[in-house]
Amino acid sequence: MRKTLLVTTGLAWLALTGAAGAATVTLTPETALSPNYFVGQSVGSNTFTVGTDKWSLVSGTAGIRTGTTPQFSADPLGDTLPYMSVEGGSTEQVVFGKARTSLSLYWGSIDGNQGGDDNNNSLSISVDGYTLTGADLVALGASGRGDEGSPAGNQLVTISGLGAFTTVTFTSTRNAFEFSLASVPEPSTWAMMALGFAGLGYAAFRRNTKGRALAI
Repeated sequence: MRKTLLVTTGLAWLALTGAAGAATVTLTPETALSPNYFVGQSVGSNTFTVGTDKWSLVSGTAGIRTGTTPQFSADPLGDTLPYMSVEGGSTEQVVFGKARTSLSLYWGSIDGNQGGDDNNNSLSISVDGYTLTGADLVALGASGRGDEGSPAGNQLVTISGLGAFTTVTFTSTRNAFEFSLASVPEPSTWAMMALGFAGLGYAAFRRNTKGRALAI
């Protein structure tokens, strides 16, 4: 059964209180993010490990890139560090060493079948047949024209509320699917953050109340 796709523009931890089994997708237009997940990997490599995460080429051509190569791969906006580029008709896979319930990636120059172009990026997660495509992101407000210079076309995409999974595949119908992984807090961390924000709000309220009392 495919999971329900939700979009949120507020604090992500609020979305986690929704119905069980619903995935939440949060988009944040990016201009200066440079995730360091792939730092240390050789340019062109497609089979390697990052900590306990195992990356491998399933089919076609994919590999670590830096900078922009016209007609081949484009450096995501604001990204100065290595990223993964999955070329047309290709698939790259990661098997995480530890099961997770969320995924956050900097999705560069999103391709989403816009303007009569049949180019579309997609990822599949090994839980309940979950998939997310560039066309889905366009429906949520992103630009899908493959523009590496547009904040709307270079999004920090966070998927949360999934069942536990370990495997993700990344594919592209044409050149190219460029991305880097970013860290995302697990639900327990979101809960702690929410408590922290609530505590700060209460402390500010107490200070304001005390200040008014002293002024009387």
